[in-house]
Amino acid sequence: MLFPKKPQTVRKGERAQVLYRFSNSLDMTYRFTAEPANPGDEVGGTVEVRGSRWIFSKSPVTQPLERDNAVHKGMWDTFYAVHVEPDCDVTIIWERSSLGGATTLIFLVSLIIGIALVSVLFSSYL
Repeated sequence: MLFPKKPQTVRKGERAQVLYRFSNSLDMTYRFTAEPANPGDEVGGTVEVRGSRWIFSKSPVTQPLERDNAVHKGMWDTFYAVHVEPDCDVTIIWERSSLGGATTLIFLVSLIIGIALVSVLFSSYL
């Protein structure tokens, strides 16, 4: 993430939005840690990922809340939100995000085409 989010405390049984993004059109994977407030507690609960598309609706996806979590945002997810509902008090700490495979491929192809165009343009001046 360009600007890291501050740690967020979520209480047991509370459903809280921990991430919201509006249409950056990038295929991304976001990673976060759920640290229990009490060291002896076992982390559990649910993570709900809501990605919407302008034309075609997309159903929410749920996954179990674990100590280390990863959620995926597709290129067409225009409104993207992540909610957690823990079984014990937790602190959500965002670690990092990474570009997905499609975004990386598009970037590399664009870079290669750009280099080819520049070399063609400069070779015509020589």
